[in-house]
Amino acid sequence: MRSAFQVFEDKSASMEIADLLKPSSNAEFRPLRGNLNVSFSKSVFWLKLDVQGSQAALARQWLMELSPVILDDIRLYQVHPDGSMTAHRAGDRLPFSSLELKHHYPLFQLQLPDTRIQHLYLRLQSSSAVFLRASLWESHAFVEHSSQVAMFMGIYYGVLLAMIVYNLLLAISYRDVALRYYLFLSCMSLLAGMSLNGHVAMYILPDWPELADILPGFLSPLVVMSSTMFIASFLRLHEKMPRINSLFVFTQIICVAVSLAVLAGYYQLVAPLMQITGFALMLVILPVCLLVGLRGYRPGYIVLLASATWITGLSLVALRNMGLLEPNWATEYGFQLGSAIEAILLALAQAYHISLMKKEHAQTQAKLLEISQRTEQELDAKVRQRTAELDEAVASLQKLDKDKNDFLGIAAHDLKNPLTSIIGMSDLLRKLQQNMPEDQRQHYLERISNSGQRMMRIISNLLDVNALDSGHLHLKLQSLDLSSILQDVAQQYTEMLKAKDLQVILDIQEGVMVRADFDACVQIIDNLLSNAVKYSPLGKRIWLNVSSTAEFGVFQVRDEGPGLSAADQQHLFEKFTKLSSLPTAGEHSSGLGLSIVKKLSEACGGKVDCESVAGHGCNFLVELPLAA
Repeated sequence: MRSAFQVFEDKSASMEIADLLKPSSNAEFRPLRGNLNVSFSKSVFWLKLDVQGSQAALARQWLMELSPVILDDIRLYQVHPDGSMTAHRAGDRLPFSSLELKHHYPLFQLQLPDTRIQHLYLRLQSSSAVFLRASLWESHAFVEHSSQVAMFMGIYYGVLLAMIVYNLLLAISYRDVALRYYLFLSCMSLLAGMSLNGHVAMYILPDWPELADILPGFLSPLVVMSSTMFIASFLRLHEKMPRINSLFVFTQIICVAVSLAVLAGYYQLVAPLMQITGFALMLVILPVCLLVGLRGYRPGYIVLLASATWITGLSLVALRNMGLLEPNWATEYGFQLGSAIEAILLALAQAYHISLMKKEHAQTQAKLLEISQRTEQELDAKVRQRTAELDEAVASLQKLDKDKNDFLGIAAHDLKNPLTSIIGMSDLLRKLQQNMPEDQRQHYLERISNSGQRMMRIISNLLDVNALDSGHLHLKLQSLDLSSILQDVAQQYTEMLKAKDLQVILDIQEGVMVRADFDACVQIIDNLLSNAVKYSPLGKRIWLNVSSTAEFGVFQVRDEGPGLSAADQQHLFEKFTKLSSLPTAGEHSSGLGLSIVKKLSEACGGKVDCESVAGHGCNFLVELPLAA
């Protein structure tokens, strides 16, 4: 029925059939050359057709078949000579189960009771590309035509299903990523073909018109995406052509974005972008496949041929949607033909690829067997020598481990700080005892006693760390006020802070109760604060922070010292580690403090971490479980 209609574009989309039946509306219609094809439009298009039946045609049943199925709203009004009117409706916005005639394409039955002229008005509106191919069938001819189309569709679906099953078995056997992408491509092509043919709405979603409506626009970018994924994986573009592979990845991102935009209702907005992306990709895929084939990978030629057939079918659909080609048999079934031929050719390419893999595997096995036989004698001769060397190495490691544990038991590097406090308080008492009030003297004596007790706890904890390595340390976990412990430990550093003119900034959240061992908690805070004082230059600041999260109490010590290099941070919490930075006032460091912090934190169910950039200080964070 090419060139048989008259067409009128209602840009306001507000006119009804009653408006068009007015005599003044006849001037609005103009002859339509060929089939209707206006790409994407928000207008409503009215097609007018005058039909007059002959005497021979009166006894027959007549059917009007329309394609495609992606038009949202199709209304057919048949105006009879007596002024009465029959209305029919179709479109993918209607449930398939509610259609008058159940056919995968819109189908209407025409009433021709006599030889007088019947006026037919078609109203078309769609958010997708607006194009139309109409056919008028006598019932017997329609049955024959439908049988031929059904046979073609059956062959098409059978080919794709056979390829899917075949490659599914291959994927299970060989576990090749390219096979999975091929399955994805075949499944998307099958669903897209069924959607374009109307079989999704007919068989799968008869009562879900909204989903059937968006499915063609949603699946199209996924078909392009799966094709690029398969080609990139099968041709190993990430190794051979990394820039082209990056382009394919970018295209896949665009395809995902377009599919999501279609789901969000922006199909008309993103459809031109997808068409431009598809055409640009077509210009790349064929040269890439040819180049890979010329470089010696022969399956690339098969992929080239498969891509050419698929691109040809896809181009026909895209050019039709853009209004550059009239709807016809080729544009209607080009995608199905192209995707079916592509599926067959890609399956052949996969088979060729697998044969090459088997050949490479056989060659590799032969080389490995040769190498194995050649090295077997060499290995047998070296076994005794290596066994003796290993025995010697094990004995040496055992001795080193014993020496390390012995040193850990006596390396009381943390004793210097409380001892310094004791000596300082003792010197002040000795020099100023005559002029010192009794309450101040008692305060100093109490601090000397506290420092001595702290020294004893440190020695015990060092021995406990040694026991922790051997699995013999038993901690007493209890509820502790983290802020209170921090303030007690910080008070013991008053004199050292004054000596280096260091300012301590406290940011303490009160009432943070953690579940930990008291001595372990004191030693963790003491070691971190001691390091901050040691490595802080004169006149700098130290931040002490206590806070909490949903599960942990958090203690932080941040300084303005020299910071840690990347190499230092890799071995920061290992025992006997010597950092590249040195204490700023010549203090002693044995390399055990941070190891002790890590072991005790983990023993209490917490953890320690460090954030540092060389030249910008350190920030140590200790997390301990909150008390129940």
